[in-house]
Amino acid sequence: MNNKMKVIIDTDIGDDIDDAFAILLAMKEKHEIVGVTTVFLNTAERARITKKLLKLYKSGYENVPVYAGYGTPLAKNTEDYPHLCQYTEDIDLDEYTPDSSDPDDAVNFIIESCHKYKEELTIIAIGPFTNMAKVIKKDPTALNSIKKLVIMGGAFYKQYSDWNVICDVEAAKIMFDNVNNIHCLGADVTHKLTISKDDDSFIRESNVTPAAKYVSDIYKMWKGDSDKLGILHDPLAILYALEENVCKCESAPVAVITDGYARGITLNVSEYKKSYLNKAYEGFDFNHTHTLAKEVDRDYVIKKFMECFK
Repeated sequence: MNNKMKVIIDTDIGDDIDDAFAILLAMKEKHEIVGVTTVFLNTAERARITKKLLKLYKSGYENVPVYAGYGTPLAKNTEDYPHLCQYTEDIDLDEYTPDSSDPDDAVNFIIESCHKYKEELTIIAIGPFTNMAKVIKKDPTALNSIKKLVIMGGAFYKQYSDWNVICDVEAAKIMFDNVNNIHCLGADVTHKLTISKDDDSFIRESNVTPAAKYVSDIYKMWKGDSDKLGILHDPLAILYALEENVCKCESAPVAVITDGYARGITLNVSEYKKSYLNKAYEGFDFNHTHTLAKEVDRDYVIKKFMECFK
């Protein structure tokens, strides 16, 4: 495995197809995947899907540890974890058993890796941020010791609640408030990365490698009878981690709104403009900024991604 970039991927693979797209791209780009942690609801099943994808790709990725992390958002008490959209019976085989199904082991793995690899390590968080919040609660220094935390989540130039934030708003707030210089690929940017109908057909017919065929198969499961097209939300985070110039970015403070009609909004305070009139901002640290993607090189990202299936 090429030591191109050490990464941990924190993922909610198994629902929307973009997580599987992202992990496939990470392997295609030869990222050194230190480990994968899963998050949100049925994390054990998510870990099994991940194990299968890694094993099919081989090239050393079959040995990457996969930990089933926290399924329950911080402010909820969810007990019902139904089968995922991409569930197939074969993932219940012993060979796809996660390295651990204790969510604390996932958190400990992240913390230990942060301190072991320090600035050699990038964490790419492409699901709700429950595991990240649990890491911060247990060790506030861990995520600030690494090279960068790249997230797919939020929306910073349009006002709406992104999925990865709204699924665990309290976790998102803990993360934004306590981690320095998060690199954010917001949904208002990633939504520009819808693949074409021709690319859609190409993916559905691809069998260039066993891993690509598996992703093709679960892509068709995700599509069902619909005419929806894949959007490269999470693959952008994978590519950006290695090539920041795929996006034009700026730095700005971010406030996560936890109450009322705007719950789940990741407010770009620099765009808000009137914070000096709002008493809620008394004591707010305007110097605590994050890197926000504002534009993306759409053609380049889609071209790089489609190489996974050729």
